This record gives sequence, structure tokens and C-alpha cells, in this order.
Amino acid sequence: MTRRCPMSTARIPDPTLMARLQLSVKGLDWAASLVQPYQHRQPEGRWSAHQHVYHLLGIERMLRERIERTLREDEPHLPEWDEASYMAAHRPEPDITTLADEAMAERAKTFELLRGLAPEQWLRTAVWPDGRRVDVAWLAERALWHALYHFQALIDLHGRFEALQAERWRQGTVAAPKE
Repeated sequence: MTRRCPMSTARIPDPTLMARLQLSVKGLDWAASLVQPYQHRQPEGRWSAHQHVYHLLGIERMLRERIERTLREDEPHLPEWDEASYMAAHRPEPDITTLADEAMAERAKTFELLRGLAPEQWLRTAVWPDGRRVDVAWLAERALWHALYHFQALIDLHGRFEALQAERWRQGTVAAPKE
């Protein structure tokens, strides 16, 4: 059973959202360093690690733009994002670790935007391309789960390409996350 709090006592946003947004990209640089040696290898029918981070970077920017638009306009209709065109522009440069740093910097911008919102701003709505009404909180959660999905994809690719990891540990070639 879900307990509802009166608006006067409810916390908007969810008290854990901001921490989860920061944590969802923490370690992206580490995951990118794990797959760097094979960043352009594509398992059959799947994206390369580099493509995953490139896509994550584009989606982060797009979602922040949509949040900004939702804050500026009354219930804007958000267009489809042309993923095919965006991915067609993908190039092998820069290195995946540079892309990961860019994605983390973009998330920091999204975080700063959201951190400054008043409770009523989280309730502002837009129309998602499929016709659903969504609020700013939903857009923030979408950014969160999208980053987690691609982080998991990088770890999965690491496991796929590097099934023998203990030797790498022994040699001391495991990258540590940046602080």
C-alpha cells in the first residue's frame, strides 16, 4: 500500500533523486577505461562501447534541453529525437574516455539545473512524443535510468570481451575511478 503525504509535508523532488542522478554517472570514466582497448568492436547486432557513450552524451543533452523547454513553456509538445541521424554522425574520435568525461560534465550541468528548481517547477508538464503528459520529475528520472542502462551495457561489453580478468588485476592494469 502506498501512503500519500499531503503536499505540505511531501518532499519534492524525491529526496533521493538528486543523489541518484549524481551517482548514475559516477564511474562512467572507469567503465569507459575498462572497454577502451576494444572501444570500437561491435558484437553482432549491438553497438560498440564508443557508440554507447556517444549516444549517452547526446541523450543527456537532449533531455536537459527538454527540461529547460518544459520550464520555459506551458506544456510544450516534445518532438521525436532523431536517434538515427544522431548516430549516423558518430565518428571514432575522440577516445571513449574523453567522451565519458564529456557525458559526466553534461550530467553535472543537468544536476545544477535541477538543483535550483522550486518544488512547483518539478510539477511542470510537457507532452512526450508518444502523447503522454510527463513532468519534470519524470524527465529527470529518465536521465537517471538511461545513464544506468548504458553503464550496464559497458560493463556487459567488458565481460564479453575480457573473460579472463584476474591476470589483468595481477599485472595492475585495472583502471581506478577518478575522484
